[in-house]
Amino acid sequence: MSFSYDPTGLSTELNRIRLEIGDTDENDYYLLDEEVAQIQSEKSTFFLRVAKCCELICSKIARDVKVKMGRFSEDSGDVYQRYKDMAVVFNRLASTSYPWSGAISVSEKESIEDNAALVKPKIKLGMHDN
Repeated sequence: MSFSYDPTGLSTELNRIRLEIGDTDENDYYLLDEEVAQIQSEKSTFFLRVAKCCELICSKIARDVKVKMGRFSEDSGDVYQRYKDMAVVFNRLASTSYPWSGAISVSEKESIEDNAALVKPKIKLGMHDN
C-alpha cells in the first residue's frame, strides 16, 4: 500500500485527481494509490473518477464520530459535507446531458414522425382545452 503525489507531475492522472480532491499531504491522506487506480479502472471519465474518490472519502469520514471532551471538540461532519458537495459538483461536470431539439429541419421532423419505431409524443394541440 502506497501514497504518492508529485506537484511537478500534474500531467499524470493520479496527481491531477489528488490535486482536485486536496489529498496531497503524504502525512495526512485519505486514499492510497491502489484505491485510486481501482477507481480509474472502473470509471470512464476524469470527473467521474474524481467524484468517486470524493464519495470514497465520504465513506471513510462517515466512520468517524463526534468527540467532545471538556472544551475540546472535534466534528468530522464539516469535512464530510465538503467532500459530499465536491462529489456532486464533479458528477455534474461529468454529465453529458445537453439540450436537445426534437428536430432541426422540416424534413428531419417529417422523418421522425414517419418512423414507427420511435415513441410518439403525448403532448398535442388542444390538450388543455377542458
